[in-house]
Amino acid sequence: MKAIVYNNPWDICIEEKEEPAIMLPDEVIVEVRATGICGTDLSIISGEYLARPRVIIGHESAGVIVDKGSSVDNCNIGDRVIIDPTYYCGYCENCRKGLRNHCLLKSTTEAGVSIDGTFTRFFKTTQRFIYPLQDNVPFEQGALSEPLSCVLTAVKKLAVTPFMRTAVLGGGPIGLLFYLALKQYGIQEGVIYEASPQRIKLIEENNVLSKGWTLSPAFIPQKNQYDLIIDTTASLLEKSIQAIADGGKISLMGLRNNQQTINPREIADRSISIIGSIDSQDTFRHAVDLINSGRLELHKIITNEYDLSNFNAAVKDLGCDLHTRQRSNNISSLKSVIRIS
Repeated sequence: MKAIVYNNPWDICIEEKEEPAIMLPDEVIVEVRATGICGTDLSIISGEYLARPRVIIGHESAGVIVDKGSSVDNCNIGDRVIIDPTYYCGYCENCRKGLRNHCLLKSTTEAGVSIDGTFTRFFKTTQRFIYPLQDNVPFEQGALSEPLSCVLTAVKKLAVTPFMRTAVLGGGPIGLLFYLALKQYGIQEGVIYEASPQRIKLIEENNVLSKGWTLSPAFIPQKNQYDLIIDTTASLLEKSIQAIADGGKISLMGLRNNQQTINPREIADRSISIIGSIDSQDTFRHAVDLINSGRLELHKIITNEYDLSNFNAAVKDLGCDLHTRQRSNNISSLKSVIRIS
């Protein structure tokens, strides 16, 4: 089977890989139909996020069950499913503390990072990590369950209330999923700050935002401006502290390396909460239910689809140029999906 293989930073190629086979009774094999391109994939390619050389990348996926072990009882061959790629053992210290997103085995079990992922035709997992996808929901929308679940984990930590004055920094896929999630929690007004003119144009052309939400190209902080700031860029913490109100909350979810200077006294003196979040923690089913409901209008943010052979063009449209080995804001897609078969 053909697969997108990471060798080293900026060294990505399509290779033939052996198809997985059932070895244990709880295993399932999914024929992948759609895999979303994540910001983490772009950071792996550019060397900003470490991955194991020779690994198949990709982790946001939906597909069809094509084989299963003898003890699997929650699905049948032919079922449409969503894959939860965030493995957890359930018995390590972190799992037993309720931190399954920080499972101590993660460094050797992370799909698309330390073990083979889903930019390929077949992916093997266990019955614990599959969820049903409704027949009327396209596979590419089902593939957004993983990033949506990560966003929902962050929102749950923030304990948001409907009348928080809200800013989302970054209008990429994660920023837009935050917008959708926050609306589910009652926040019907807010601002999304996005520096890329191309991305702003795409958001406007696709009529992504509902009444009450606006776009702005530049985040210019003012005192007591927001009660809630979501920074998906990993680069605007200093400005966020300038703009957050006393008692306000700042969510950090970006994974790009960045150094920021803050005054700890100000955090304490103004009761500011800075809350980091990664991966999914008890929210994957919530994400699946929202996507299966069909009410999120995810088709508005999935703007480009490619086949596996056009992977280089796909990431270039997201500002990650394998030829020049550079990342930029020269972006021509909001959320891009690879259609596998």
